[in-house]
Amino acid sequence: MAEGAAPKPAPAPAPEELHRGIHHMREDIRDLRNQIGSIHQRIDGVREDIRDLRNQIGGVHQRIDETNRRIDETNRSQNAHFMWTMTTLVAITGILIAVIKL
Repeated sequence: MAEGAAPKPAPAPAPEELHRGIHHMREDIRDLRNQIGSIHQRIDGVREDIRDLRNQIGGVHQRIDETNRRIDETNRSQNAHFMWTMTTLVAITGILIAVIKL
């Protein structure tokens, strides 16, 4: 008899317990939504920080480019002065040699 008998189903929870369980689930879902909302806010804050850093890096790149342009201009100017000085020295040396041989 015990072998062929079907197991007894668990008794259904009382409606009050069911209502309480649903209420707790709703609270848990609300808490999860609030936590997800705060995570989204933190992510938005990090995105803002990254955007600010990119802008700062862009400004640094512009300053580096401007500094490199000035260095290039200074190098061209110094090269011109060096060439003029060397040409003048060669000319003066040639004149001195010519004067000494006279």
